[in-house]
Amino acid sequence: MALTREERELLLRDHEALGREVVLAKMLQNPARITWVVLGINVALFLGAWVYGDRVIRNQLGISTAMMNVGQLAFLTGMKLPLQVGELGQWWRLLTSAFVHMDWSHMLFNGYGLYVMGPLVERFYGKSRWVVIYGVSALLSGLASYLLSDTMSGGASGAIYGLVGAVLVFGYKYRKDLPERVSHALTRGMMPWVVFGIGIGFLDIMPMDNAAHIGGLVTGGVVAGLMRSEVVAPARSRWSERLMAASALGLCALTVASFVFWGGELRRCTGSRAEFIGCYEHVSRGQESLRPVFEGTYRRAPR
Repeated sequence: MALTREERELLLRDHEALGREVVLAKMLQNPARITWVVLGINVALFLGAWVYGDRVIRNQLGISTAMMNVGQLAFLTGMKLPLQVGELGQWWRLLTSAFVHMDWSHMLFNGYGLYVMGPLVERFYGKSRWVVIYGVSALLSGLASYLLSDTMSGGASGAIYGLVGAVLVFGYKYRKDLPERVSHALTRGMMPWVVFGIGIGFLDIMPMDNAAHIGGLVTGGVVAGLMRSEVVAPARSRWSERLMAASALGLCALTVASFVFWGGELRRCTGSRAEFIGCYEHVSRGQESLRPVFEGTYRRAPR
């Protein structure tokens, strides 16, 4: 018995829907190892900064202030400081600042964001493209912060917003290749949270670097829009795969170089109390000296 036209159309729609489910299932089976490596680096640096700040900067150098916890004092060596970036040419802070977290809540919040968004982007785009999206978003969000904000700052949120931008673009760009519920969740479902997250950054009560957040969001979306995801992996050329791999390696090398410069700054500026104060007495253009802060609030902790 021959199928009617309506039956054939229904069968075709069911077949296409099944195909979209298969595509999604294959992507979600991909491992997300790079995300866990980057998350682990952030956590290790955060814990290391607290230990170093307590043992070296507070106890050995005798520097403590109510304005900054011991982790922040240690992270002065790597966070975005406008004066150091602009006048001392410490460009590497635009990258190292993406690995700096100010306190436990900051680390937990950004860690959770990376835990949620990182695996999605890694499974949707693959390892090399993930590194490119995250790395370029980290770098350009740091640059946006430097150009538009004259305060010290740090955190992975600019890069994480880059991942958010990539997911938004993915959900829209491949809406015909994904189950409808998934496309809607990745676009309409996420948009209110993005608007809320950016919106509260404009409130004075929330100490957020919205320049970095918006810069990362736009960068991640644009970079992802120029890429082909795992949805169309068979159609990607060998040349594009090599280009992505080379770009990822280049960003990793740039990050390693930035960490080397960071290590040099750490050695140079934490050798003595005078060296530390001399390095960070001024961290922003036109700002009053921080010397009284470092020198006037310290009470030596018991040994």
